Amino acid sequence: MIEFSDQAIKKAETLLGGVKDALPKAQVRVINRCLQTARAEAVRAVREDYAVDASDVRKTMEIKNAGFSNPTGTIISTGNPIDLAKFDVSPSRPNRKSKNLVTVRVKLGSGRKPIKNAFLARLSNGHVGIFIRANKARFPIKQLYGPSVPQMLGSEGVSKKIEDKAVETMEKRLDHEIDRILEGH
Repeated sequence: MIEFSDQAIKKAETLLGGVKDALPKAQVRVINRCLQTARAEAVRAVREDYAVDASDVRKTMEIKNAGFSNPTGTIISTGNPIDLAKFDVSPSRPNRKSKNLVTVRVKLGSGRKPIKNAFLARLSNGHVGIFIRANKARFPIKQLYGPSVPQMLGSEGVSKKIEDKAVETMEKRLDHEIDRILEGH
């Protein structure tokens, strides 16, 4: 959670003293811009550590903007574990003839990990996934999953990057919004 410092609020009150409803207006604008920046940084930070597409990260995130009646904003990420096939997989396409071992890299900077007895398959609905057999029989098969986006966002390095960027943006944007209000916008 990121909050305005007492020092920043006092500075803003001093500068905006004569303008009616200026401080709440500036705070709401700053919070909403910080939310946009934090989401972009979250996508960037996850992609620096994990071999996942930006769209898969972004679609799990919902922004609730601040308003004058409720000057708090939130970013909520919800989602299920991501199919292992959406990470860095080799072979990249199902091939019935090949008996190659399926290897996957979830975290960047680490090597591909082989998955024993796994195979890549395309289902009748077109979905491609990595599966293993539940027993010695042909069916049932079980799909394999990696971490969910909320788990990735919760990792220590990723959450620290997001928070640092949000604090930096908040400090810059508060000065900018104060200037805008004083200019009459």
